[in-house]
Amino acid sequence: MTPLAGYIGRMRELCAAAPDRRTGRNARLPMADLGMAAFAVMFLQCPSFLSAQKHLESRRGGSNARTLFGIERIACDNHIRDMLDGTPP
Repeated sequence: MTPLAGYIGRMRELCAAAPDRRTGRNARLPMADLGMAAFAVMFLQCPSFLSAQKHLESRRGGSNARTLFGIERIACDNHIRDMLDGTPP
């Protein structure tokens, strides 16, 4: 395992353990994917993670979200913020 893969794996574990306030059918996206999407915004220096990844998928058939960060379903920017606001650093 490369150092980057180990780092990203540990980040996914921490994100998966983040408090989840959702109930019922609202919890379709895993907290790990939401947290990794927020991390990816900082890592990739892109103000709109969702639009950048959709653009990559349409042009190249894949995205950094899937290949680098292991994110299965990408949430919209507002949903990511709503879910992670208030999560302790």
